[in-house]
Amino acid sequence: MDIYRALGLDIPILHLCVRLLAREGEAELLPLLTALRERCAAVAARLQEWTEEQCARYAEEAALRLQRLGFLAAAAQPSQVAAALQRELRHLATRLGSTGLFPLEGPALVVCTVPELGPALAASELAPALQTARTRLEDWRRWRPGHQLYELWFLLRGSCAFDLLNQFITDWPASLRGDQGPAAEEELPAPASAGLSSVASGALVYHLVYQLGNDLLSGAAPELGTQTLSLSFSAGDLSYSTLRYEVMALLEQLAEQPFLRHASFWQRDPWPGEAGAAFLLRLRLPAGEVALRQIGEALRAASPSGWEQLLRGGLLFTGRRLF
Repeated sequence: MDIYRALGLDIPILHLCVRLLAREGEAELLPLLTALRERCAAVAARLQEWTEEQCARYAEEAALRLQRLGFLAAAAQPSQVAAALQRELRHLATRLGSTGLFPLEGPALVVCTVPELGPALAASELAPALQTARTRLEDWRRWRPGHQLYELWFLLRGSCAFDLLNQFITDWPASLRGDQGPAAEEELPAPASAGLSSVASGALVYHLVYQLGNDLLSGAAPELGTQTLSLSFSAGDLSYSTLRYEVMALLEQLAEQPFLRHASFWQRDPWPGEAGAAFLLRLRLPAGEVALRQIGEALRAASPSGWEQLLRGGLLFTGRRLF
């Protein structure tokens, strides 16, 4: 039984984001991600087959039992009764559980960059968040020369997906599983991991708060001619409820902008003692500097508090989705 439906709750959509530093990220990661996607498809197909097998099995057994007990009319054929029961069992399985919804979507791989702060961007509203990201990236590259920053992320529907994902990545390289290398971004210069070609800096889990549209992953293939903005920020002196309201209102205003392809707003799991920004805003825009300036102006005009928390105090990477 689906515990979320039993309790009248929406199935939570979780965002698992892992930042990676890699020298040859595409060559190393793309084969792993292709194999992972194939495993997800195979599991989804097997779940559907298993449901059909169980419905057929119990429908046949029930029809024979009803016939033995004399509850069927003389003209009734057990095969017809079994077919009718199977249809009803299939409906029941869908109602009680998420049989038609595989709980793991993705993965997606985004190569992250920080645009050069030319005259136009340096004067834009995004300049503080971009400069913060550039400083952070330079700190990482000082200890990892020649490494590129990537974001690997998944969409998980309910906590069961964590169990599946853990099974899928057991054969990945130790540096990507977290067996070697740093557990937090602040520990990146650890000498023991300096020679690794790829180093994961830890996974962050966010809950979906709000989105514009329903196209989180934009299909199975990367969308050409677009860029992804990943803006991490904290609540500061604002309460979480106030900031959530402000950002959701801001997104409603941004929905009127023709250049915004999709937006999603996420909040980190509230485990005590975890450091880092509590919120994440993902925006999908047309590629290029013009769209960056437009979104900065729109954010500034929409919300004064959004300007302070998102742009002055945030960390902004732009990205191009590879997978």
